[in-house]
Amino acid sequence: QQALAAYAEARLHLGDQIEAQLAGRYEAYDGEGRFNPKAAVRWEVVDALALRASWGQGYRAPSVYAQSGAQAAQPSVLDRGAFVFVNTLTSGDPELKPEKSESLTFGAQWRPLDGLELSLDAWRFDYRDQVVKESAQAVINQAAADDLAGRTGTDAQSRLTRSASGALTFVQLYFINASSIETQGVDLSARYGRDLWGGRASAAADWTYVDRYDIRLNASADAVSGVGSTNLNNIGRSLPRNRGELVLDWRDGRQALTGLVHYTAGYANDRSGITDASIASQTTIDLLYTRSVGTDIDLTLGAVNIADKAPPLAQFAFGYDPVVADPRGRVISLGFTKRF
Repeated sequence: QQALAAYAEARLHLGDQIEAQLAGRYEAYDGEGRFNPKAAVRWEVVDALALRASWGQGYRAPSVYAQSGAQAAQPSVLDRGAFVFVNTLTSGDPELKPEKSESLTFGAQWRPLDGLELSLDAWRFDYRDQVVKESAQAVINQAAADDLAGRTGTDAQSRLTRSASGALTFVQLYFINASSIETQGVDLSARYGRDLWGGRASAAADWTYVDRYDIRLNASADAVSGVGSTNLNNIGRSLPRNRGELVLDWRDGRQALTGLVHYTAGYANDRSGITDASIASQTTIDLLYTRSVGTDIDLTLGAVNIADKAPPLAQFAFGYDPVVADPRGRVISLGFTKRF
């Protein structure tokens, strides 16, 4: 695959308070090209308040792997009322189209007090022809619906291979261009720092709220909302509606102590055939201590998930959602850094 790209950017000062950015990128893959523009502006309304906005387009050609590669896997699926592990093969498609996207953001940054900074950003991303891997469960479900309707020889039915006893042994999948994925939400953040106990203390909080995550597999299909779901029956990924993080930090010239609190809201498991669709929220705490020994050596002691919390129980093959949760529990690390 041959790729050619060219990029240009200009920054404009429109007076003392407004700064604009204009950019463009041209990309060509194997002779097929596209120009993608971007525009952004920042307005410092007063010393303590700034407004910002941006708009841009994106373009990404399908990888060589998605066009001509193959990926074998053995997921757990529901077939004819029972959960089974089935062999799957996802094959590339040389006719895949490039992905296209459009982004739009609006934000504000406010500094009401010395050392305190608040910001809010609303964002929207629209993806077209996104290259994704088909869901094995979706193909199985469609084949079952075709059987129930009395249809024969459908595309979904032809993808399944069964043994003489009727057991599902193989599902053929492909990398495909999804019609569209549209998502929008809000990011909130706060930062505060001050001198404390002979050093510098700071606190930072970030929150992401996903308002919309609409998935459309093809132009004739209805949009499916994937917010707050594992999206196992479509091409989406697990997407809790709310996530947050709090960081507390104190440091002086020789040592630093950092604590992190991670929060993920509860969401729904859409896996076929389960009895409990709920996945609980989770809060974990990490700690990190760094000590300088001399002028060029640092020792670090860290603990991830210090309370050793198990991932929220979910009716997956291994009892948890591997996209969102970490099954390892408490992880202790010791680091040594030498600067030259």
